[in-house]
Amino acid sequence: MIMDKNRNNAEQKYVLDERKQKILLAIIQDYALTAEPVGSRTIARKYNLGVSSATIRNEMQDLEDEGYLAQPHTSAGRIPSIKGYRFYVDQLMKPMPVSNKEKSLIVDTIQTHSTRIDEVFRQITKVVASLTHSLLVTTADSHRRVKLNYIRFLPLDEKRVILLAVTDEGAVTNAVVPIPENITIEELQFLADKLNHFLHGKEIDKLDKNLLLTFQKAVQYDISSFSNIFTELNKVLVPKQNVYSGGIAELIEQPEFQNVERMQDILSLLEERDTLRKILSQNIEEPIAIHIGAGNLSKSLSDISIVRAQFFADNDVIGSIAVMGPTRMQYGKIIGVIYFLQHQLNELLKNRSGNNE
Repeated sequence: MIMDKNRNNAEQKYVLDERKQKILLAIIQDYALTAEPVGSRTIARKYNLGVSSATIRNEMQDLEDEGYLAQPHTSAGRIPSIKGYRFYVDQLMKPMPVSNKEKSLIVDTIQTHSTRIDEVFRQITKVVASLTHSLLVTTADSHRRVKLNYIRFLPLDEKRVILLAVTDEGAVTNAVVPIPENITIEELQFLADKLNHFLHGKEIDKLDKNLLLTFQKAVQYDISSFSNIFTELNKVLVPKQNVYSGGIAELIEQPEFQNVERMQDILSLLEERDTLRKILSQNIEEPIAIHIGAGNLSKSLSDISIVRAQFFADNDVIGSIAVMGPTRMQYGKIIGVIYFLQHQLNELLKNRSGNNE
């Protein structure tokens, strides 16, 4: 159900007995709430495990020896290690149910912006960040499976025009392009009219040679002088993967990120859109992937966990979501929210697909 390709085989051998599992779970739950190392007395007092503080202390020592717990500095308490968290999310964690209030907030957001998938992802970023108290990064392919409505050239000056491309959903992209030599603005408008007639209503993400040859035969017009225009038009038509982020204020509130330098690392990462696209575009084989201590994805994420999910339409990835937070994040809460979000977005995409048939 939940996976991380980067854990090694040794970490997949689960040998903890029931009492050790209960103690590990109690430590993870307490540390998630307090961000403070957890001692045996705290476990004995708060979690009613039916054993003495001394027994718990001995079990905690065994868990530390086996790599599931760590002891920071000289503290008497322990904190979960990456191996401990890995065991927890694979063996102990259960997704938390989403409250009716949370369901309504997610559903209302999706329905309000259902005509624009990229806008759904933009808005849902803010919503999920507030619900999970985490940093959210999402991507959406705003032009995937979208039909071209029309293109238009707007004069900018004597040597340049603005190329506009408008989809049937109303999304507009533009580029400033030089006017080809010995071509008038009237000839450009003629080209636009012919292209609009030829391409209107077609699903298109590029103008390849075969399509241009078909176009030239259809209009019986020499288009060789417009090669640079078609190059720029291709750039406009290529699906754009927008990156949205939200919840930085939520992350700043976490004790782990009170350090100014640590926070600057995260802020710098958010500015590196190409790095974020690379992280989010990595394929996952399961509905949800959890990376604990995600330094394998980016150096800035060495002490951060990421919960990732991808969303599909007709076997194409149309969007991705990554919830980022400290390794003590509330995984069950986050997984529950993402499962519900996946269900709602799948319903939206299924309905859109059915309406397009």
